[in-house]
Amino acid sequence: MGECCYRNDSSKMLILKCIGESQFFCEKVLMPSEVYLFEAPDEARLEFWLLNGGEPMLHTTAEAKDYALLSHHRLGDP
Repeated sequence: MGECCYRNDSSKMLILKCIGESQFFCEKVLMPSEVYLFEAPDEARLEFWLLNGGEPMLHTTAEAKDYALLSHHRLGDP
């Protein structure tokens, strides 16, 4: 598990879903400009949902590692 960070740079509310192996799942509603720090398995998938006329619509997907915070361990430092 690694620490990740996502900032909702849009002007709309967004739903972030993090889905990983072994039934790992977390979901967070993010307001515009909100920053979200979370832990996720290295191979987890992120889904970004927007509301379209009150109905959730999948906007895009990404890998959690694309939003991972760098740590000394990951940089190869002791």
